[in-house]
Amino acid sequence: MTNAFAYVRVSTGEQAKGFSLEAQFAEIEKYSMKRGFKILERFSDSMSGTKLTERDGMMTMIDKIDELLPQYVIATETDRISRNTLQYGWIDTHLSMKGVKLLLVNETQTNDPAGKAFQKIRVIFSEFENDLRQWRIKRGRALALAEKRFMNRPPFGYVVRGKEIHVEKQKMKVVKEIFDRYCDNTPVKQIARLFNKAPSNIRYILSNQFYIYPELNGRHKVLINAEKFQRAQERLKKSRTNYQNT
Repeated sequence: MTNAFAYVRVSTGEQAKGFSLEAQFAEIEKYSMKRGFKILERFSDSMSGTKLTERDGMMTMIDKIDELLPQYVIATETDRISRNTLQYGWIDTHLSMKGVKLLLVNETQTNDPAGKAFQKIRVIFSEFENDLRQWRIKRGRALALAEKRFMNRPPFGYVVRGKEIHVEKQKMKVVKEIFDRYCDNTPVKQIARLFNKAPSNIRYILSNQFYIYPELNGRHKVLINAEKFQRAQERLKKSRTNYQNT
C-alpha cells in the first residue's frame, strides 16, 4: 500500500470560512481512499506564521519523514503548504530530495515544464493576495487614524456603536471608582477583589491614556481628569520601583 502524510493549515480567521482543519483532513481522506493511499500520520498548523520554523506541525512532519518513510505528502492546495514562494520551493525541494512527492487535492499537477511553471505561478499569486490583504488592513488602519475612527475594541467603560465610541454608564462608574480608590491608597489587589478583576486588568485601566485623551484612537468622552490620572501614574511608578528593589 502507498503510504502518505496528510498536512493541513489554517491561518487567522479562516476557520469561519470553511477552511477548518477537519474539513481539509476530510478532503485528503476522501482523496486518499480513492487512490488506495494509507495516511500514516496527520500534521497541522493553526497559524499564519511567516517563519517556517514557527510552524510546529510542518517541522515535525519534516523530521518524521526519515522515520516513517512516506511516499507522498498530501495537502488540499498550494497555499496550505505556504504562501511564500521561497518557502514553498524549499519545502517541495526538501521533500523531493527525500524521495517524497507533494500532492495537492484540489490542484492539477504535472511534471512537464509548463505544469511546474504553473505551480510556481499559483504560489506567487497566493503570496501576492496575502500581501495585498495585509496592505489593505494597514491602509484601513491609517485611514481610520487620520479620520480619528476607532478600529479595535475600546477599553473597559466604552462601547463602539457603528463608527462612534460611546460611554457605558455603569462601567464608567466602575472606572471612576477604580481611580478614586487607587488615588486614596487602596492596593491594586484589594481593588481587583472588589470588582472581580485580575490585578493586571486593574493596572491596565489605571495606565490607559484612552481615559484622558479625547482623540486617542477615535473621538470619545474622557472619563478621568488629567490630574487624577497623573496621580495614578506616579503611584504606579512608585509601586514598580519598590517591587524592583525588593
